[in-house]
Amino acid sequence: MFSQFQLRRRAPGLSAYRILFWWTFMISVMRVLFYVIYRMRCSGHELVPRTGPLIIVANHQSNFDPPIIGAIMNDRPSKGIARKTLLDSKLLGAYISAFGVIAINRGESDMVAIRKAIQELKEGRCVMIFPEGTRTKTGEMGEFQRGFWLLVKKSKAAVLPIGIDGAFDAYPTGSRPKLRGWIEAAVGEPITAEELLVKGEEDGIAFVRSKVEALMLRCRENISQRRSK
Repeated sequence: MFSQFQLRRRAPGLSAYRILFWWTFMISVMRVLFYVIYRMRCSGHELVPRTGPLIIVANHQSNFDPPIIGAIMNDRPSKGIARKTLLDSKLLGAYISAFGVIAINRGESDMVAIRKAIQELKEGRCVMIFPEGTRTKTGEMGEFQRGFWLLVKKSKAAVLPIGIDGAFDAYPTGSRPKLRGWIEAAVGEPITAEELLVKGEEDGIAFVRSKVEALMLRCRENISQRRSK
């Protein structure tokens, strides 16, 4: 019945309801809202692999980041790794859970989330992670923690770098979202686990970070040019 929507290709084992309602209809609604309010532009959709497990790695500027990435990745639904405290709010928690989340419980180590994420990847699905571990307080990228490297090492899944800019200005940490702004997001070339693992942990993490930062800076330059017109 749903063969035309390629559900098994997009997210093997995920329910048709979650894919069609949340990752097709609701993401489309959010994309329109972000386009109208924040003049959002996304580039690199064609670089998103159509099949196979994928670790989505992005910089973390604001609470807008997950839906921004969702606007790019709606063809490939993903589960994000997030602190369980984000689910404390019944409304926000229900909303986040509907899209899919791997929660890190208070008192548990990061390995608990890593094991859950590995299972997602083994099923051929996608996992989204912000390696900085928290939102930026300045708009600039922080250092990457090693959690995503463990995920690469144990799953052997490809990494998809995504850079975001403008989201910090639109929704700064500790403030309410503004009603106007400029947001851009860009997808980079997928990086195979083999390519990263041969570099070793320190250089591999630095390599992925450099790719994400370059994409973020490209978005920043694009926003600057758009504003000047």
